[in-house]
Amino acid sequence: MIAALIQSAGFALTAAAVLAAGIAVFDRFAPQAWLRERHDLALAAILTVPLVFLVAVLPRPSAPQEALPVYIETPVAADIADTPVKMRERLPELPDIEAASLMDGLPVSADLLAGAGLAVWAAVTLVMLLRLGADLVALRRLKARARRTVPPAELAMSFALPVAESDEVNCPMVAGFTAPLILVPRGFSLDASARPVIEHEIAHVRRGDTWAALGVRAVMAVFWWALPLRWVLPVLDRSREALCDRQAARITGQPRALAMALLDSAAAAVKTPSLALAAAPTRSGLARRIGHLTAPGALDRKDSVMRFALILPVLAAGSLILTPSVGATLDAPAAASRTLDEALDRDARLFHAARRGRTGEVSALLADGADPDVRFSGDGTALTAAVRNGERETARILLAAGADPDLGVRGDGNPLIAAAARGDREMVEMLLSYGADVNEAYSGDGNALIAAALRGRVDVVDLLLEAGADPDAYVRGDETPLINAAQGGHVDVAERLAEAGADLSLTVLANIRDGREEYRSPLSEARRNGHRDMVRWLEAHGAAHQAPTGR
Repeated sequence: MIAALIQSAGFALTAAAVLAAGIAVFDRFAPQAWLRERHDLALAAILTVPLVFLVAVLPRPSAPQEALPVYIETPVAADIADTPVKMRERLPELPDIEAASLMDGLPVSADLLAGAGLAVWAAVTLVMLLRLGADLVALRRLKARARRTVPPAELAMSFALPVAESDEVNCPMVAGFTAPLILVPRGFSLDASARPVIEHEIAHVRRGDTWAALGVRAVMAVFWWALPLRWVLPVLDRSREALCDRQAARITGQPRALAMALLDSAAAAVKTPSLALAAAPTRSGLARRIGHLTAPGALDRKDSVMRFALILPVLAAGSLILTPSVGATLDAPAAASRTLDEALDRDARLFHAARRGRTGEVSALLADGADPDVRFSGDGTALTAAVRNGERETARILLAAGADPDLGVRGDGNPLIAAAARGDREMVEMLLSYGADVNEAYSGDGNALIAAALRGRVDVVDLLLEAGADPDAYVRGDETPLINAAQGGHVDVAERLAEAGADLSLTVLANIRDGREEYRSPLSEARRNGHRDMVRWLEAHGAAHQAPTGR
């Protein structure tokens, strides 16, 4: 186990060095305007190193072992003396037990050194985690000692955040996680000139930078020995602050005012309290941040597709492929499990045959005992696969064989939802004829009416409503059919839903972010997505956004 931990740490250290070198090259040669790309690449690299360690240290299955051949021979009297020699010739050589134990483990001296190394790792990690805990307590006390103040209306903040004055800070900064607030120095003038700096702090909260900084700090507390990651941290911090600068400048339209505020903050040589994010720049990053703010067209640049949601999976997949597993070996499955493996293989072949519309193969596999109701995470059932690809004859064969038309997988919906999303009216009719529940829902996929409304499938919406679909059905995370129609700007679908009795002002809880509840209605979503025709139609029919009071 100790050897596996040491080897895994070595792989993680190698990954940290390679990633840090790649980020250094990217930071040096990529266009200066690529702020988000630098930030997301640096953050993904820091999160990838623990992943490499885990991939390496996790247990691995052992290779299947072939049974040793056994030869039984009855020696004649003349050959009795030679029998041991004959048996040794016919049996494969077995490894020497003492030699194998030395190969599988570490020598005693190396084992002691490895144990000492792990003890040092654990001790330093404990100290750093205790320091992190102390910093969290200090941050909480700093917030408690600050005195709340009410920002003037002319400040026109883009997001409602509490503001407090403190004698312990020298520049505005955001502090806190679940209940963040903006700390300003005592006597700080909260007038129009302060708006760019305040918007900078608001940008930190809206981006979730406080949580990201806490996560990075936790990772570095455990993987403190991955020293190359410390080369990545300045890139992450610098690009994060520049991104907030850009957001604040876009909102206020005052990039030069923010640049002047940065110069003033730098002159004060402010040291930011631990775990608080301040607008004040370090002297080394000041020139770059002002350069970004004052560069022509910098605020109008659109970010590339190279985003965190793409970078992290790519790095994670690469780590999974390139990192060898050195963890404990798990025993191979017993031979009796082959029957189960064969059944799974047959069901998987049925799924792929249904997806490709191979009706003959589907019929043969069903006759051979394949189960059409096996659910594959990330893909759904064989019936869902056939429906998703428009293979109607295959779907008919599966339904006739008893496939459940309501069975689905979260994230992939069910057959009726897939058919409605495609706008395949004939498939919807067939599924309904086999007893599909018109209101069956899966969180993340909605229900059939929601899927059709979102995509503007008017004919399918009509069919589902005739079959008894609820025009006001609410699925948490997917809202209602009319809200989805408003998000897509489909006025014709909204008209059908209204004729069926949908409530044009129905306002529902959509999600909870940072402890705040967000409510959505058809009118709010039409406005949010810029569908003016939908907004006009809704307002003409008396629709309103009716979130609970105080929300």
